Amino acid sequence: MVYAVYLTPAREDPFMTSHQLATTAQGHGDPTEATLDNPPSPDSMTAVVQHAYGLDAIENSERPVPTAGPGQLRIKVAASALNPMDWHLATGTPGIVRLAEGFRRPKHQILGREVCGVVDQLGSGVDDFEVGQSVFGWVTGAFAEYTIAKANRIWLAPTTMTEVECAALPIAGTAALEAIELGDVRGQRVIVNGASGGVGHYAVQIAKARGAAWVAGVCSSGNADFVRGLGADQIVEYESADFTAERWDAIIDCIGNRSGSEIRGALVDDGRWVVVGDQNTSGLLGPLPRLLARLVRWRFGSQSCHWFVQGEEVRYLEEIASLVDEGLVRSHLSDTLSIGDLRSGYDRIESGHTVGKLAVDVASAPGVASNEPSNDVGVTP
Repeated sequence: MVYAVYLTPAREDPFMTSHQLATTAQGHGDPTEATLDNPPSPDSMTAVVQHAYGLDAIENSERPVPTAGPGQLRIKVAASALNPMDWHLATGTPGIVRLAEGFRRPKHQILGREVCGVVDQLGSGVDDFEVGQSVFGWVTGAFAEYTIAKANRIWLAPTTMTEVECAALPIAGTAALEAIELGDVRGQRVIVNGASGGVGHYAVQIAKARGAAWVAGVCSSGNADFVRGLGADQIVEYESADFTAERWDAIIDCIGNRSGSEIRGALVDDGRWVVVGDQNTSGLLGPLPRLLARLVRWRFGSQSCHWFVQGEEVRYLEEIASLVDEGLVRSHLSDTLSIGDLRSGYDRIESGHTVGKLAVDVASAPGVASNEPSNDVGVTP
């Protein structure tokens, strides 16, 4: 299991019932009132929930449909995706996860953190979106028919991929963007360790798009053709070769299975090591102590080590959407699950050998009405 070092900030619960909103909408208009911009709402929805930590506690449940508050919009969910972060949030491991997400039980009971869908309702003060537009981005509670998003965590969906493919972008795609940005890859020799995984397969494509002179990918022999098809100039099959035997300007490390001294020897004098994932998930703090120690040790010398808390800045959504529509980035889905089959998805994430992304098709679940996005903006229907 690879821990997602590209941590996301703690989030408050965005879900508000109509009764709760009645006390907060004073002077802002009432988003519960049906208008052309806010059509009538159904009373209940199907959601994947968790009342306690542990994968056995995950279940489907009927929940009230949330209402968009000030600065928020409601999305009728088409699809989401599973990430290593989802596994950590569901299991509450390592222990540091519970400091942000609830010590005894999850603070956010509806699961899923990234979404693609159609704007269904606008809260007061939201002027940049319209009902019917296809959007994607970061949310809390994507494994449900409807979810609530902050307007500054959402962007218009790319027009050249399906909703299910688009739903795989917000977490892994933008993490890859941030990693490539930190790697300063233009004109450089770059290697992606874990090139066939969720973040890794985006990182290979983005490094090429951002002008890297040479992009190599570390993967198994079974995934070599896949990574080569992403545009990699060189494949390092880890069963028979060692990527630290060569020298690189930047190492985008999505696995975290090599020591700092090994990485130092594999970097040029001013090389950059960008840590995206780590295999240490044990203990209260997981990989955090080791990461902090590395930052201290790597302050000295011309080589540098970087890891990051994922910023959830909308500019990354805008940029990844542009790269997709330019034909420079695509999502590879190893499988598409229904919301009734998420347990198997969590097990596959835990194995650490998923190729590309695992998507979750919410709109096709029994009893869920299909989305009808505007064809003027957003994903292809």
